[in-house]
Amino acid sequence: MKQVRKKILPQYFKEVCAENKRFELRKDEDNVQIDDELILEEWEPDTGYTGNITLRTVTYVLRNVPEYGLMEGYCIIGF
Repeated sequence: MKQVRKKILPQYFKEVCAENKRFELRKDEDNVQIDDELILEEWEPDTGYTGNITLRTVTYVLRNVPEYGLMEGYCIIGF
């Protein structure tokens, strides 16, 4: 298990915290695996990090399925 830190815009951060959004679509650059800890840090484009964070445990990773529209080099991380 490892920790992976990612920026997240406020509108998506709020949806993750409300448990309405349980996935992230990201570039597949961190080799995220099931049971990794995803640290999502709220980030405002104009002012930077807000100091708000939320932690999620990865339960699913979808990658390498261009036949379903997922572009090469991207993954969907479920939590």
